[in-house]
Amino acid sequence: MLKNTIVFSFVLIVLALLWNLFVSESLKSPTSPYIVIYFFIATVVTHRLLMKSNKQSPQNFIRVYLGTTAFRLFLNLIIIIAYMLINRAGAMSFTLSFLVFYFLYLIFEIISLQKDLKKN
Repeated sequence: MLKNTIVFSFVLIVLALLWNLFVSESLKSPTSPYIVIYFFIATVVTHRLLMKSNKQSPQNFIRVYLGTTAFRLFLNLIIIIAYMLINRAGAMSFTLSFLVFYFLYLIFEIISLQKDLKKN
């Protein structure tokens, strides 16, 4: 899973840098590579917690899954709001790129989790 996440994140960083080269100023977000790094770390930590909890019991897996999902949603919301307060000029482009990466990593994480749970 870690290898796939590294490759996926590298591809997203390259795409984000290319995006910033070719789009208008209003759509650029210089923080895109950092957002990818944030989601990389969050995905790896969450995946390891979930796989560890799955070995203990299915009830524990469900509890950890719901807890990590709720925690990450609140943390993401705090990050978006904090950025909006700090940098109002780039808030829209940051929020859009953050949400795009959020959904890409969400899809990636669900697919990876399903594969790893089927193996166990």
